[in-house]
Amino acid sequence: MASGSLIALWGANGSPGKSSIALSVSSELALAGHRVFLLDADNVSPSLNLLLGLTDHPAGLAAACRLAAQDRFDLVQLQRLSVSLTTGRGEVVLMTGISDCERWPELSVERVGVILEVAREAYDYVVVDLASFLETGLRPGLGGPDRSELTRDILTQAEQVILICAADPVGVHRFLLALQSLRQISMNGEIITVVNRLRKSVLGSSAKQQLAETLSRLAQLNVAAFIPDDPTTADLAMRNSLPIAMGKRGSPAKQAIALLVRTHLLKTRSRLDARLAKLD
Repeated sequence: MASGSLIALWGANGSPGKSSIALSVSSELALAGHRVFLLDADNVSPSLNLLLGLTDHPAGLAAACRLAAQDRFDLVQLQRLSVSLTTGRGEVVLMTGISDCERWPELSVERVGVILEVAREAYDYVVVDLASFLETGLRPGLGGPDRSELTRDILTQAEQVILICAADPVGVHRFLLALQSLRQISMNGEIITVVNRLRKSVLGSSAKQQLAETLSRLAQLNVAAFIPDDPTTADLAMRNSLPIAMGKRGSPAKQAIALLVRTHLLKTRSRLDARLAKLD
């Protein structure tokens, strides 16, 4: 029986930072002492291997799906086909996504379901980076799977769904449009809305208030966390192929992601966290 908590990350098209946050959320969970499995299930534009500079890595999700179809997938195969990432005191086990996006029909709901079941039996948290694509009707051929079926299925299963919205007018517009499709999915888990790359240079000194009011009024969503724009830390993380969570302790983005994990995923909060949450 699966016991690990399933956390899904989704965002609209336009690179809102979903994969980067998925990686850092996983790292923060591992730093807190938990066993963490991270799966790149984006069947449109998988990028976790690129963020980490993994030019030489196991076959990952495509090979795991083939084994699942043959009823040969287990924890030994999961670990063989994954990469172990050391995050300070912790470890994140990463299964990279498909290398050729034309192979997306191989990622069926049933096959990925087997992988998730094995992962949830072995890890405390299973974090899944999902595709933005939610439209129905795109199939490879007669009787083939719908391309968005996998994403929609995982969204219905997840105990927690983290929605990523970019903090600029274009990102908010795309997010609001995509929500129309998202809301057709029966999600039973906790919805956690995150605004990423918050910067006053775009929306002015009241950027946080404007975004919170816009998402509340137009989408009936309460923002759980604002991740400040922190290009120095983001660039350093990209250059060194590391998650933002492994950046300097004083990094505003790192602090905000750590606070998100403690408050909304681990459900722990200190007086210092309460003060940090009030800061712009």
